Amino acid sequence: MDNAPHIAIIAGEASGDLLAAPLISALRRRFPNARFSGIGGAAMQREGFTSLADMSRLSVMGLFEVLRHLPDLMRLKRDLLSHWRADPPDIFIGVDAPDFNLRIARELHQQGVKTVHYVSPSLWAWKAKRIEKIKGTIDLMLCLFPFETAIYEEHGVQAACVGHPLRDRLQPKDKADVEQRLGLSEATRLGIFPGSRQGEIERLMPIYARTWGLLATQYPDWQAVVSCHNAQHRGMIEAIIAEYPRISISEAASDDLMSACDVLLLTSGTITLEAALLARPMVVAYRVNALTAMIAKRLLKIERFSLPNLLSQHDLVPECIQHDCRAPMLAQALSPLLTDDAARDAQLSGFKAISEALPRNVSQHAAQAIATHLWPQ
Repeated sequence: MDNAPHIAIIAGEASGDLLAAPLISALRRRFPNARFSGIGGAAMQREGFTSLADMSRLSVMGLFEVLRHLPDLMRLKRDLLSHWRADPPDIFIGVDAPDFNLRIARELHQQGVKTVHYVSPSLWAWKAKRIEKIKGTIDLMLCLFPFETAIYEEHGVQAACVGHPLRDRLQPKDKADVEQRLGLSEATRLGIFPGSRQGEIERLMPIYARTWGLLATQYPDWQAVVSCHNAQHRGMIEAIIAEYPRISISEAASDDLMSACDVLLLTSGTITLEAALLARPMVVAYRVNALTAMIAKRLLKIERFSLPNLLSQHDLVPECIQHDCRAPMLAQALSPLLTDDAARDAQLSGFKAISEALPRNVSQHAAQAIATHLWPQ
């Protein structure tokens, strides 16, 4: 095999950027002269990745939210395929974002490009028919969790469980040390993480702010802090929280900010696994467009949504989804985690079990799987 392969990668959002960056590093150790191009964020670019478009163009979620952005997504697909026809990759790795990445993979696969998808679509949860689109399109599926590989084995698709890179990066930190490093006062603190997409912030942050309003009245010694990493979102969040007391905004890294908090209110996503590995008690919330939710309800096969609950296979953390994502219910779910040691300890015990069950050296496992399955020596 050529020792200077061209590896194309598309990561659709911040979590994908964090998954792909260490994989690039691990692949570069195997193939020092490799070139990497596609769509990725700052973490991938620090590894020498060339991003051909802004990653935010892919950070949309929900049926009608995607429809609104469809013309730009089609233009982006066309531009990428045109670029890669002129400079063909040896391998394409789609990181999450299956609706977009599987379409790109199908086109490239037909041109003889080897294809990998990193992060299995939730076939075990819904849209199980997607396996038919994956067959004949994806040469290798890299799964994050052990329970995901069975459906691929049933349908003759090569799959490997490599674990989750967050397991290598995160471990619990001392709260007082992090508070001092971030310049935060010692306080009982609620951390609010509204998500990285503008639509999520617009939809959920007002609910979270009202939740804090209820808690702030009930617990006058508490403080709250909202995570924000996008300057464009900061003004929106500031306007939403302006009327509420003892609440601030922080641009600190999510793992540091979570570690400086006693309890977290999280928008459902990969960040819930991050919180579990950091041993921070949490409540998980999510809400989408009402029509999207109605359609999803007909398709879903699961009753649990957050990664801690899926991995522990029981209701380890409270989930407030759709109609339950309201300020009174969120405040009711959060209060015991700050006042009841037994409630906190039950979550912390479950988080420890999750952490111990996940493998380490994840990106090396992923690079090994790619090399073994697609480039055998």
